[in-house]
Amino acid sequence: MSSILRKLPTKERLQQLKKLSSSIFSETYNPTCKRNGGQILKAELKGPEVLKYYGENSSMPTFKDFKNWFPELKLVDPRETHRLKYIAIRKLRNKGAPKKKSS
Repeated sequence: MSSILRKLPTKERLQQLKKLSSSIFSETYNPTCKRNGGQILKAELKGPEVLKYYGENSSMPTFKDFKNWFPELKLVDPRETHRLKYIAIRKLRNKGAPKKKSS
């Protein structure tokens, strides 16, 4: 039984082997197994694919564009007024966003 244990490599030797193999195969050596975000950095960017699927959005003018082009009309965005009313109603029920910390 002791002859089998003598033939097994030590922990230090295994660490050296892992370090050497990671340098040979261009992998990161992380003996403590800490999270380092490598998967996210290696992944392909999603922006070009999303842009290709939906296309350029600048072709269709938005309400904000009309408001900037014609300030004399004093246009009011109905979506924005609805959002502000919704926020006010939620605040009355104490369901709104918490107050920001003042320093």
